[in-house]
Amino acid sequence: MLKKFSLIIGLCAASTMASADQSPLSLEEAIRIATATPDPSVESFLTRKSANLEAATAAGALPDPSASVSVRNLPVDDFDLNREPMTQLHLGVRQMFPRGDTRSLQAEQRMFMADENSAFALERTRAIIRDVTIAWHKARYSHVAQEELQGLSALLGELRAAQEGNFAAAGKAAIQKIYRTELEAALVEDRVASTLQAHAQAVEMLARYIGRAEALRPPADTPVLATAAEAAAGLDTALDAHPLLQAATAREKVAGNKVALAHEAYKPAWGVEVGYGQRYGGRSDFASAMVTFDLPFWTSSRQDPALRAAKAEKQSQSLSKEALKLNLEREARSLIADIRHLEGRIDRFETAILPQADSVVTATRNAYGAGDVDFSELIRAEIALVDSRLRLAMLHRDLGIAHAGLTFLTGDDQ
Repeated sequence: MLKKFSLIIGLCAASTMASADQSPLSLEEAIRIATATPDPSVESFLTRKSANLEAATAAGALPDPSASVSVRNLPVDDFDLNREPMTQLHLGVRQMFPRGDTRSLQAEQRMFMADENSAFALERTRAIIRDVTIAWHKARYSHVAQEELQGLSALLGELRAAQEGNFAAAGKAAIQKIYRTELEAALVEDRVASTLQAHAQAVEMLARYIGRAEALRPPADTPVLATAAEAAAGLDTALDAHPLLQAATAREKVAGNKVALAHEAYKPAWGVEVGYGQRYGGRSDFASAMVTFDLPFWTSSRQDPALRAAKAEKQSQSLSKEALKLNLEREARSLIADIRHLEGRIDRFETAILPQADSVVTATRNAYGAGDVDFSELIRAEIALVDSRLRLAMLHRDLGIAHAGLTFLTGDDQ
């Protein structure tokens, strides 16, 4: 059983062999590598932003003029250009002018859409930082768990060797202790397998953003995090600057822009055309000029419904933005509550539970040496100490994950 367990520990060590000679990977460095590497999801939104900026320039320009060339009043019996005085070769140019401020409003609309995509790019960057932070804390915990379980494995091996050495003197009474040690070793083996699985998952998530070679580096110590009170300070202001709310604001402006465009639909579109007619046979040429414009007459069945629809869409976007802010605030306050409770539990483990567990192990070892407690009590005390350390490491992991979620919402560098 212990040979099989040693094989598991060997696999665990092999998983980090490639990074054994490298310096520890800090959370700050992992985030710096991830954000310095162009990510397709971010680049996609930045490309859309550039496309909208180009479209804004095009939307603000006048429509292309149109030209016409025609032969007018040509007699069809002999197609003689000089026979009839009205026959002419006509050249015309027409320029249309859209309704009111339609061009500037359409350009402005594209600018708002560019702002939306810029906000989405920033949101995606924050999401990458959150994912990297979560993966780093999970990798950190699995690294600590491996070290603790390796130490527990070594201890169980020593205890088993001691029982085997006492087997000749103790006889069959030592068999129960040996079986007990092997049972605990089997349980630790399962925990190591679970830790390896969690470590592999964390490495794969990190490798997505920083590459496999960097992800396999051993994690450094956990950084100092802001307290719950510090995280709660200025929360409302920080949430107002959240990229999703900025994107919602941009969509609200687009909807308001559509309302303005619906108002412009009540105004006529204008067109100006000039022409020149050349006549043959020494006759005088003709010049012509014409102005055309729309007559928005059936407003009750066209412009009015379009305006009401645009106003409804604007109201819908405003309500969606308000709901989004409430959801972000609820999520942020929930995370702050989690951070506050985790801080309390960590403090309790560090000041009370771990010192007590150390004292229990010391007392149990002394009592076992004096023959006052049995072997099972010693095993339980040793495992309880390791479990307490792992619980503390798990609380630090959960605290880091909670801060990652809060940083995604507030953008706080702490």
